[in-house]
Amino acid sequence: MATYLFIVIPALGHLNPMLPVAYELKKRGHRVGFATGSDVRVSVESEGFDFLQAGAAGLSQMNETAKKALTVKGLLSNYYLLRMLLDENRVAINELKSAIENYKPDVLVVDSLTFAGGEMAELFQLPWVTVSSVPGMIPSRDAPPYTSWGLPPAKNIFMKLFYAWIRGGQKIFYRFFDGEFNKIRSSLGLPPIRYGIINTTLSPFLILIPSGEGFEYKRSDWPPQAHLIGPSLWGKNIVTGSSFDWIDMLPADKPVIYATLGTVQSYRSLNFFQIVIQALQNEPYQVVMSVGPVVDITALRKTAPTHFRIERFVPHAKILPRTTAVIHHGGYGIAQDCIYNGLPSVVIPIAGDLYENARRCTEAGISLRIHYAKMTPERLRDTVRVLLQDETIKSNTKNLQKVFLNTNAGLTGADLLERFAAEKKPLYRTVSAET
Repeated sequence: MATYLFIVIPALGHLNPMLPVAYELKKRGHRVGFATGSDVRVSVESEGFDFLQAGAAGLSQMNETAKKALTVKGLLSNYYLLRMLLDENRVAINELKSAIENYKPDVLVVDSLTFAGGEMAELFQLPWVTVSSVPGMIPSRDAPPYTSWGLPPAKNIFMKLFYAWIRGGQKIFYRFFDGEFNKIRSSLGLPPIRYGIINTTLSPFLILIPSGEGFEYKRSDWPPQAHLIGPSLWGKNIVTGSSFDWIDMLPADKPVIYATLGTVQSYRSLNFFQIVIQALQNEPYQVVMSVGPVVDITALRKTAPTHFRIERFVPHAKILPRTTAVIHHGGYGIAQDCIYNGLPSVVIPIAGDLYENARRCTEAGISLRIHYAKMTPERLRDTVRVLLQDETIKSNTKNLQKVFLNTNAGLTGADLLERFAAEKKPLYRTVSAET
């Protein structure tokens, strides 16, 4: 049996896609550990995985850069995100070194936003795998470049030329971080490299993409070690002392609308949930809102009418089967959770990769989109009404759901990781990535 060490930033949106694969490996008798921050320790240990402390407790607890990364919107959010990840890299490396020396993994499985994972693989000469749950992290000439705009796929030669120009600008932007990144590498005795903040995130051996056809764009030039394994959804997180029996009691004679910002976006100073209340307070729906760890839930509950249920956390595996439609921020997990459950959605991106996910939702014809800056109670109310009546969106969502239901990310990912642990060489696809 092999020992796998998963290295991930302390955010559920990045931890959760790894859990089905890790769970399958553990079920097969392998030893599985997670090196991450203590904020997600309960989620790791509740499933019987080993927890190894590495880096900041949680992204929101790091420093002023992290606070800006979680509050600034637009293109500037990309700058602060990368600065935050560099800070996390610097903080995590010593604890990761100790974790690897003590745990003695055969394979490292690294989140694509955890720069220290690739550095540790290089330092200890360990075979490693990337789990890439950020659309656009794997570049393709067929797909739009990753930005904070959510650009559509190129429809003509002029768009392709424009996108090539953007990619050139991005290389200059990434080069800006080389000095700081290489200082961290130098402290580990590793040689300097160019564009390290991008080039060290993708394993040359194996890349697992926890997504499905129809949500991911067509592409002809992904690296041969990149494998699309299907949506890696996880709804088994345990919250001690909480009960969700009320979900079973939701009314069956009216639409149930679920609204969420996930975990990370709830740290922003937003009036998202107030707008949802104002938009739907006079509508004939049952509304459930998951508001995250920092929102003033008492104040929200005072302003909400009786057909609203407001909670800090609601497990998707339990609420989505009882839901008619979803209002969400474009998170990678919730976007694919909606597809898996056959649910149309209103997607309201705010920053970073949320725009990329939102564009994929609208390109697939499964969502209506509202720009957050243009989100008003009237616009949201009217959009939800249209969504509930739009048979084309419902049909598109059900058709894509059938594709998703024919995948099993846990089994596919575990099979690939077992092969990789045994062979310790790049695992290339047997067919083209393009569909």
